[in-house]
Order: sequence, then structure tokens, then C-alpha cells
Amino acid sequence: MRDDFPSNRRGYDPAAVDAHLDRIADEVDEMRRQAAAPAPLSAQAGEQVKTIVEAAERGAQEIRDAAQAEAREHVAHVTAAADRLRERIEQMERDMTQLIIDLREGADRLHGDLDELQAGTDELSTARGAAPAAPAPAPPAASDAEAPAAPPESTAPAPPAPSAPKNGDSAAARIVALDMALSGTSREETDRYLAANYELPDRAALLDEVYAAAGG
Repeated sequence: MRDDFPSNRRGYDPAAVDAHLDRIADEVDEMRRQAAAPAPLSAQAGEQVKTIVEAAERGAQEIRDAAQAEAREHVAHVTAAADRLRERIEQMERDMTQLIIDLREGADRLHGDLDELQAGTDELSTARGAAPAAPAPAPPAASDAEAPAAPPESTAPAPPAPSAPKNGDSAAARIVALDMALSGTSREETDRYLAANYELPDRAALLDEVYAAAGG
């Protein structure tokens, strides 16, 4: 506050005080006009740029968040698909291993059956070769009175040999069917062969499995 006004006998000079108050009022009015006036163009441009930058930053953050969420979802889908594929491959490996084990066991049993059949055939051939030949009949003795001729013996034909029993080994039948399928034999022909040589509980299911494995 100014206090250097000229003084007279009654105190400060009223004219000087009034002039000072007028100047203060003028300065206050000027400050009010400046405050009420619009901001300069540079200030307005700065505010707009600030608003644009803030909006761009918000948009960029939203894009980053959406991209991260999409990437996480994609990774989850790929991981789930990979897990399903791995489980399927492992199941196929287990099925293939079991099939190989079954085929080996069936092949071993088939070899054993063939060896037994060959041994039986050899024994039968040996027995037939070693059978003694029937002796020739002796000539009838001469006599004054000829004895009455004996009635001829019955020559009824021998009953036919029973047919060989069917094999009930499903593993051996599967090996034979798989070999025929891989050789290009039709399903119908393989079915007829299995029906004639094997006693199987479900021949159609076996053929489905074999021809599916053979790609036919």
C-alpha cells in the first residue's frame, strides 16, 4: 500500500490519493479485460494437441489391451488343440502297440498250430507206410468132396473221414485276414475264407477292423 502521498496540514493530499486510486482502478479493469478475453491461438492449439495426445494414448492402450487379450485367447486355443492332438497320438501309439502284441501272439499260436498239424500229418504218413501188407490167400486143399463155398464177406464202404474242425483262434484269423486285405483280396472273398476255416464270434467286426487298418 502506498503511503508516500504529499501531505498538508490536514493529512494526505486528497488529489494525489484520488489520482492513485484512479490508476489502481484502471489496472484492475485492464486485468479483468485480459481475464475475460479469449486465450490466444497458441494456447488453444496447445490444449487441442494435449487432448489429441491424451486420446491417442488412451486408444493405444486399448489396442494393446485388446491385442494382449486376443493373443492370450489364441495361445489358449492352440495349447488346447496341441493337447488334444498329443492325446490322440498317444492313444494311437497305445493301440498300435497293443495290435502288434496281439499280432505277435497270434502269429506264435498260428505257428504252433501249424507245427502240430505238420507233426500230425507226418505221424499219419508214417503210420500208413508202416502198416503190414495183407497175406495172400492160401490155395484151397484138394478133397474128395468139395466144401460148400463160404458166403462172401460184407464189403460195405467205409464211412467218410470227418472234416477237420474249424479253428477258433481269433488272433490267427485276424492275421490271415490282414494279410489277405493287404494283398488286395476283396472283403467278400476274405469273408468266405474265414467262414470256411475259422469259428469266429463276430466275423463282420473283425473284417471291419482289418480292412480299416489296411486302408480299404
